[in-house]
Amino acid sequence: MNRRSLLIIAASVVVVLLVGSALYLTTPKHPVDPVVIIVYGGEKGDQSFIDSAFRGLTAARENLVFETHEFTAFEYETIAGLLQNESPKRPMLVITASFAYAGATAQLASEYPDVQFLGIDQQGSSPPNFRTCEITSYGSSYLAGVLAAQATRTRHVGIILGTHSDVLEGFRLGYRDGIRAVDPSIVIEERYVRENSVEGFSNPVRAQEIAWEMYGDGADVIFTVAGFSGTGAIDEANRAPGRYVIGVDCDQSDLGPDVILASAIKHVDRAVESGIRDFMGGTFSGGEQVIGLKDGATDLVFNPQCEEYNDTVSHWRERAMEEEARYLAERGRKKTV
Repeated sequence: MNRRSLLIIAASVVVVLLVGSALYLTTPKHPVDPVVIIVYGGEKGDQSFIDSAFRGLTAARENLVFETHEFTAFEYETIAGLLQNESPKRPMLVITASFAYAGATAQLASEYPDVQFLGIDQQGSSPPNFRTCEITSYGSSYLAGVLAAQATRTRHVGIILGTHSDVLEGFRLGYRDGIRAVDPSIVIEERYVRENSVEGFSNPVRAQEIAWEMYGDGADVIFTVAGFSGTGAIDEANRAPGRYVIGVDCDQSDLGPDVILASAIKHVDRAVESGIRDFMGGTFSGGEQVIGLKDGATDLVFNPQCEEYNDTVSHWRERAMEEEARYLAERGRKKTV
């Protein structure tokens, strides 16, 4: 090999080394993963809304790579500090899974325009980086009302709600209207665990007391729209035969195989997972999203032991979707007045 060939080879090696060094210096040694922050309305383990939200996060983790910070209501104040400390170049999504966070989430979205926000069970949206996802349960609750009217033997039924809110009004009105559509003479008893506090979702002892009073007054079917508190009502139903419950948010049949007729489920998990997928795929956008029975976001799922009611209730599904659309339209008109 002559001297000219050696020089060419040496020059090529130098070029390769220089390019390799440049790539090494400019490529991050530890690529930074996007961050997803999720704030629950209470503690995990409620076997209802919060556990459904966590399932959505878990499902997203199976196929997507991101860093996660999880918080409860008691830790909400730490989020602003976390947003301030994170690098502004680091993409972030903040999910607040409760209607109670609506105002606070909108405020954070205004203060941090480079961060994306998803508010589940929240209404309205103004900042372009803030998506509200309201999962209306009017339609599924309408079907729950039809079921209660078909199943009651005492013609006296009840509904226990965690607290008073616009979101829970969909449950209450849907249940009431479904019952009245079947038999307007049925007595409907309505009670709140804590009418003006979200603590009504975490007090199963009080819900059990209310259920005891309702059953004692003659109710034989109770719709529990109270998160973790609802487990207290289910425990009370399990204490004596002839008492029944319609569960909420998740399929709760395993909590009372002999007393749960069905569950008005809400796919919070799908809302969480799809929001994360949009964020990771770069397609996340703000705006107001309202989904319900016709979208498959809610449904009435029967306890396998109570399938005999399924055929009868299924005949009401189309009407339930029509009534849900009417309910949303009427609510929209009231907001504009």
